[in-house]
Amino acid sequence: MPRRRPEAMQELAWWLVAVLALVCAALAGLLWLRRRPGPGEPPPHGGQGARGVPAATAAREPRGGVPSSASRAPGNPLAPLPAPLAPQRNPVAALVAPPVVRLPALLVATRSRRYELRDGAAEPVLALERARADEWRRAARAAPTPMQCDALAAALSHASLLAAPAAGGDADTDLYRLTLRAGAALPLARGELAAAELRAVPAQSLDAARSPALAAIVMALHCAPLYLRRLRREVAAIRADSAGWLRRSSSADERLRALLQDLSRYLREVEENHAGAIRKPVFVARVADFCAQAEQQWQLARDAADALARRLRAGEDVAAEFAQRRLVAHCALRMLAAWHTLRLALGDAGPAATLALRGARQALRDEAGGDGEPARRALAAALQALEAGFAGEAALTLLLRLDPLGRVLEVRGPVPAE
Repeated sequence: MPRRRPEAMQELAWWLVAVLALVCAALAGLLWLRRRPGPGEPPPHGGQGARGVPAATAAREPRGGVPSSASRAPGNPLAPLPAPLAPQRNPVAALVAPPVVRLPALLVATRSRRYELRDGAAEPVLALERARADEWRRAARAAPTPMQCDALAAALSHASLLAAPAAGGDADTDLYRLTLRAGAALPLARGELAAAELRAVPAQSLDAARSPALAAIVMALHCAPLYLRRLRREVAAIRADSAGWLRRSSSADERLRALLQDLSRYLREVEENHAGAIRKPVFVARVADFCAQAEQQWQLARDAADALARRLRAGEDVAAEFAQRRLVAHCALRMLAAWHTLRLALGDAGPAATLALRGARQALRDEAGGDGEPARRALAAALQALEAGFAGEAALTLLLRLDPLGRVLEVRGPVPAE
């Protein structure tokens, strides 16, 4: 009896497993019958199969690639072939897949034949274009400093992008012409034309912030041969003719001595950096003040010479002193003409300067004797320059030759624009 109890327990366990298996099979069969639509009833899920496929499609396209009943029917030549399986998308691959690269559209832009800086006027303030070889040969060679060449190259950094001349054209590929509008060079150099009001055409072809220095360089190259070279020779002649009375001069002539030294110093500074001096209002104002001082010293020297002339006519023996004072007055008159010429080179000469020099010329004509010829020549040259006006007011053209890297190789001009 004790041995049969384990066997009975094992047999009971097997029976329980069999009953559970039958119950599971019955439940599975009921579930399948419940999900299958009956005759005349619509399929579940709104006419779609278990995965959202329409019933008609599900009937025509069996799952898992198994051929349908029509395809399995014997002797059916028109039976459809089994549909291929739809590719399954991997959601992880969609997340890590690289984005689609779209190449940018190719833009074809026409290269401009002319760069301009414009304000509200019809004519541009500054224009850059390619130059012809014949006008390059006609222009005189200029002598810019290395700093001026660097400034020109920086301002014209996009010059090589100008459209090349057509085949057989008369423009050279490395020659460029820079033109300043009449009356615009001096205001542009002194900043009276605000860079914010200038616009480049095409955009970003020229830098408006560099235009004041560019205009000052063009004026400096134009004014140096016209004014400064002749003025340097005149100042050297004044110093040579004044050496005698400077050694014997009294304390009353110290101001004239200082004016002559200041004339040499200011002229040297303008020669070395004319483009910078013309943009310094304080420097220009000091030159104008020296013009007034030179006129005052000439009046004093002339009055002293007239007083000695009256004493000489009265019979006093003051001939040597009178000759020296007249020489001092003539040198002061030549210094006055030189100071006004220097002021004109800076673009600051006015009508008052012409009136002062005309009065001095008339006073020189009233003098007796012919020892004032150097002073007459100096006054005539200064008056001619003043009456012609400041040369920088004209339309100026500067010609440049650039290398492939945009560096300035040679400069010619400036010449007045035709």
